[in-house]
Amino acid sequence: MEISNRDKIINMRIMIMCAWKETFFSMPMPPKDAPLKLLLAGFTHKDASYRIVRNGLDDIYVLEYVISGKGHLHWGDKYYTPTAGDVYLLQPHVSHEYYSDPADPWEKIWFNLSGPLMDALCDAYRLHGVVYFHHCRLEKEFLDTAELLRRQERNFYQEFALRIHRIISLIDLWRREHPEVRKSPEGIRLKEYLDANWQENISLGALASLIRKSPAQTLRIFQKDWNITPYAYLQNLRLFIACQYLRNSDCTVKSLAVMTGFKDEFYFSNWFKQKKGVSPSLYRKMYAGKSPENPDVF
Repeated sequence: MEISNRDKIINMRIMIMCAWKETFFSMPMPPKDAPLKLLLAGFTHKDASYRIVRNGLDDIYVLEYVISGKGHLHWGDKYYTPTAGDVYLLQPHVSHEYYSDPADPWEKIWFNLSGPLMDALCDAYRLHGVVYFHHCRLEKEFLDTAELLRRQERNFYQEFALRIHRIISLIDLWRREHPEVRKSPEGIRLKEYLDANWQENISLGALASLIRKSPAQTLRIFQKDWNITPYAYLQNLRLFIACQYLRNSDCTVKSLAVMTGFKDEFYFSNWFKQKKGVSPSLYRKMYAGKSPENPDVF
């Protein structure tokens, strides 16, 4: 029976990290004058504890494709829920974090890149900040590119650069040819409203009135565009913001409870502990002032 590229890539078990299940691919040393350098590449296996946090100091491009499952991606005040078929490109000096969905951990293939060729490609195709594409369906291109790492033939970096250029050009082509896959105006408006009013007590009825749809229609629109319910999105956003304040400010737990939409400090503390496993006070003691390199830090 013929073995697929996907199976070959998954079986390249060079090293599995103890913190989470991830395969790193061995890589040839790039030439000093290579316009595109592959810093690291790998395959993320299903693991509910998987999390990556970067503080914006890294001079790398992160190109990832979700093969199965679901994850969460935060960038500034933006929040995405990548699922199977999605592609995202994180650029240098952009603070971000992404992690597996505990109920449906993702599998993904990824490349950490640098070099003037990536700068030029992103400028040419106008890919800046964080670029996220829903249902881009480029699994074959990503797996074929990873297959180069398994073979490691002569002139690897020339071929690898061509493959990355092809992926970037296909992303741009997909963006131009699939306007119907873009988020609906109603879905965008709903998300923007939640982003701007996350401190408020927002009901589904209020959201429905905002776009002049029934509550059932509103729920379907938001779930179709963002792969999550409005309530779950708001809860995740509030948790993310609460963690940011606990790590980086002296805001009291009581003030934080009110700020994140909870009128009761006790209820907020119980909710936070249920989500993070520790109380807000203990979380602050553990992580205040620390750069969130620990994968367990939200």
